[in-house]
Amino acid sequence: MLTPESCRELLALYEAMAEAAVRNDWSRLAELEAASSELRKAAAAAPADTARLPDAAQREMAAMIQRMLELAADVRSHAEPFLESTRKLLSGTIRRRNVRDTYGNI
Repeated sequence: MLTPESCRELLALYEAMAEAAVRNDWSRLAELEAASSELRKAAAAAPADTARLPDAAQREMAAMIQRMLELAADVRSHAEPFLESTRKLLSGTIRRRNVRDTYGNI
């Protein structure tokens, strides 16, 4: 169940993920994403009855979720160029291997 406390935990993870992305610390980013994924799965497994939360808590959670979405976009803006260069590197390596396997070392 997504509660204000679990939302704060998720927000802290997203903030750390954004910092890791800025530093190009991809292994740390992967660790933090795995931790956030577990929290999201746990929250989704038992949906919260947000109607029972006070209005202030609902507004606080909405603001935290909005901030997480902003941080996720920031992480993507740092990670996508890295992923694209990795894709190019891997596709070039595969292409060279296929040529070498077909024609041998020239």
